[in-house]
Amino acid sequence: MKGLLLGLTAALAATAVNAQTASTTAELDANLTDNTKYCYYANEEYSEGSLMEQEDSLMQCVDTTDSESLVWRAYEPEQS
Repeated sequence: MKGLLLGLTAALAATAVNAQTASTTAELDANLTDNTKYCYYANEEYSEGSLMEQEDSLMQCVDTTDSESLVWRAYEPEQS
């Protein structure tokens, strides 16, 4: 019985450590991103003006006028 109790205690402690590590990693990732300078996709940084094909669409990393963040928007070529 003591062995079972000890095993359950160890399993719960390991679960708590894993949850805390995942939370800390997510917080670190959030602190390392800078949406004012980069767009992000699949944990990669892309600078303003970058183009990327996502599914069947061409997307561009652009500055928004209503916020300070760069975002992915559907690419619209400039008309000359």
